Amino acid sequence: MMRFELLTMLTLSLGSSFLLGCGEKSAPATSPTVPAANSAAAEDPKIAAAIAKLPEEERVLAAAQKFCAVENKSPLGSMGMPHKILVEGQPVFLCCAGCEEEALKDPQATLAKVEKLKQAATAHP
Repeated sequence: MMRFELLTMLTLSLGSSFLLGCGEKSAPATSPTVPAANSAAAEDPKIAAAIAKLPEEERVLAAAQKFCAVENKSPLGSMGMPHKILVEGQPVFLCCAGCEEEALKDPQATLAKVEKLKQAATAHP
């Protein structure tokens, strides 16, 4: 019986810690002068937090691209902080490091995809 009570107290303690957090104040997810990377970021705090980890100038570039250059249905930030690579000297953002090899297989195709993503982002902000 005592084990059950101990297990119950431990579960309640862990559950309340999880729900309440550690009490630290976090910085704002995004700078007011930098747009969110996509509309999903505005709706999903997890995505907004991942985008906020990027340096400010990279947030602007990621906002222009919105989606992974390889998995173009994967919003940047949906798998954590977007992975940045340089393709022929141009910054390209990916949803994760796992997409890097595919992106580098055909640099011209990757850059063309990024350009299409940027055009789509400006057409449908």
